[in-house]
Amino acid sequence: MALRICRYEGANEARAALHKLGVDPVGIACMTPKMRHRCVLIPRIEPRAANIIKQDMLSLGADAAVARGTVECSIAYTDIILMGTLKQLHLAVDKFKRQPFGIKKVASDLDRLLSFEEKGSFEVKYEGGSLLLGEKTHIMGILNTTPDSFSDGGRFIDPGMAVDRALQMAEEGAHIIDIGGESTRPGSSHVPLDDEVKRVIPVIERLARNLKIPISIDSSKAEVAKRALHAGAAIVNDISALGADAKMAKVVARAGCPVILMHMQGTPRNMQQKPTYSSLIDEIITFLEERIDMATEAGIDSDNIIIDPGIGFGKTLSDNLQIIRRADEFKALGKPVLMGPSRKSFIGEILGDKEEDRMEGTLAACLLSMARGVQIIRVHDVKEAARAAKIGDAILKSS
Repeated sequence: MALRICRYEGANEARAALHKLGVDPVGIACMTPKMRHRCVLIPRIEPRAANIIKQDMLSLGADAAVARGTVECSIAYTDIILMGTLKQLHLAVDKFKRQPFGIKKVASDLDRLLSFEEKGSFEVKYEGGSLLLGEKTHIMGILNTTPDSFSDGGRFIDPGMAVDRALQMAEEGAHIIDIGGESTRPGSSHVPLDDEVKRVIPVIERLARNLKIPISIDSSKAEVAKRALHAGAAIVNDISALGADAKMAKVVARAGCPVILMHMQGTPRNMQQKPTYSSLIDEIITFLEERIDMATEAGIDSDNIIIDPGIGFGKTLSDNLQIIRRADEFKALGKPVLMGPSRKSFIGEILGDKEEDRMEGTLAACLLSMARGVQIIRVHDVKEAARAAKIGDAILKSS
C-alpha cells in the first residue's frame, strides 16, 4: 500500500484512527491533540512580547511567524501567526501565562479560542423549546411575504399562501421558518412600519397555532419584532445586527429570545455599490465581536446569540467565496454560525443563471459551508437542502 497524507477533521476522527491502529488508551488521549495542526493569528503585538512568544513556540517544537524588524525591535507592532498542533498550543498557553509585556492576556485569549475550537454544539433557548445546534445541520426556510424580494417576490404576499408554504417547508425538513415583510435585496427601499406589520403578523399568528418548529422574524424594526414575538415568533433575525433601531436590543433582551446578528457593509439600498475591504474576514469578525458585546451589555443572553457573516450584503463575488471558504474562522467568536447563500447573485455570476435556476449552486455553497463548521443554512429550497444536508452530515460526522 502506498504512503498517503491523512486528514483528521476532529478529535473523534483522530481518536478512531488511533484506536484502529491498536494504540493504548493512554496513548490515544496523549496523541489525539498532536494530530490536529492549527495556525492562529495574533494581531498587533509589540516586538519584545513577540520575540518571547516566538521563542516559547520554538521551545515546544512549534513555530511563530513575525514581521521583519521584530528581532531588533525596529518596528512598533507585529502580527504573529502561531503554527503548531493543538497539543503545542495548549502547552503554549501555560508558558505564556508566566510571561511579561501583556503576554498573559494573549494566553487568556488563546485559551478561550481553543475552547471555542473544541466546542461541538450550542443550545439556544426560546419560549417553549430550544435548538441544539451542531449535532446536525439546521435548515432555516425562507418565507418572504413581500411583493419585491429578489427571488420569490410576490409569490407569498397572500397570507393563506404564505401559511401553506411555511407548513410545506416544515414537512420538507425545515427546523426554523424565517418570515420577512421587507425586501433586503440590493437597491431595495424602506418599507413603512404599518405595511411590514400587515404582511407578517397575520401569517405568524396562524402559523404559531399550527407549527411545532420555531418561527423567526426577519426585521430590523423593534416594533415589528415586538409584535411578531407577541404573535408567536421565537427568534429575531436582524440584518442590521441591532444597529438600525435603538430599541431592538431592549425588545430582544426583554423577550429572552435568540437573536441573529448579521454583518452588512452599508444598507440594502447602497450595499452593492463597490463594497471594499482591507481585510475581509478580520473586519467581519471585528464588527460581529462589537455587536455581540453591545448585545450582551443590553441584557441579551450570550448563549442566545447566533452570527451571520452576511453573504451578499455588501460583498463582491470574491468576498462571498472567501467567506464560505474561510467560514471556520468565525469559530473565533464562540457562537453558532448561520450562512445564507440561497439563490444569491454570486451563484448567478458563476453559473450564468436566473434566480430560480440556482438550486445546484446553492446546495454546493451550503455543503461547503457545512464542511467549514456552519450550524444553520438559510434556504428557499428546503426539501433539496434538507436532503443534501443529511448526506453532508453523514459524511462529516462519521468516524
